Amino acid sequence: MRKVLILMILLTGVLQINAQNNFGELHGKVFDENGDPMIGANVYVEAGDRQIGAMTDENGKYKIKPLQAGIYTLNISFIGYQKIIIPGVNVKPDQITFVQDSELEVWSEIMPETIIVEYEHKRIDPEETGKISVSAEALKNSPAQKDIKTFVASMSSDIKTDSEGQLYFRGGRPTSIVYFVDGIKISGNFQTLPSSGVGSISVYTGGIPAKYGDTTSGVIVIESKNYFDLYNQWLYN
Repeated sequence: MRKVLILMILLTGVLQINAQNNFGELHGKVFDENGDPMIGANVYVEAGDRQIGAMTDENGKYKIKPLQAGIYTLNISFIGYQKIIIPGVNVKPDQITFVQDSELEVWSEIMPETIIVEYEHKRIDPEETGKISVSAEALKNSPAQKDIKTFVASMSSDIKTDSEGQLYFRGGRPTSIVYFVDGIKISGNFQTLPSSGVGSISVYTGGIPAKYGDTTSGVIVIESKNYFDLYNQWLYN
């Protein structure tokens, strides 16, 4: 009965969550065992009871969009080949998530039909070296999970906390930090969120995108867990 009530609460929040513009994209490439691009491979993610996917093009590339920000399991298959499953793929809001190249091998009876590949998560984006991102899973496994500010301070040596527990960047003032929580700008001293509701955290210590405005310090972007994150959490716990 308790799980039924929780599920009903989650379902009632769908409209509110969908109203947020927290969509991202998944991009990647699929090759065969000879290193040649695979054309027409089926690539999809599971979102609740739905599948959202695409087919690879002549270069073996695929794009899955739009996707609500959150954690997904990526499935890659082609008739006569082993299926690849990549769990824990983190789609971030208003960003493109690049998945490592996948190689499909011709299936035979002595091989398993499906293999599970670990998602290669990179905290530092090579295209945005001033940005560090972590997922809810990283927060969950951190000793600082109960204090978001302490956790954020552990993400970079440029971030410190003062005697009152407020964050500051490279000697700047705590009030100069700009926070964005689910796209809403919050300036000044930010009252932390419960870690159980955080889906991802991104910190900009330099090269701040124009969309976040002008700041002399840094930007912290927090996205709360979406419906599918909460649904999967309820389903498997």
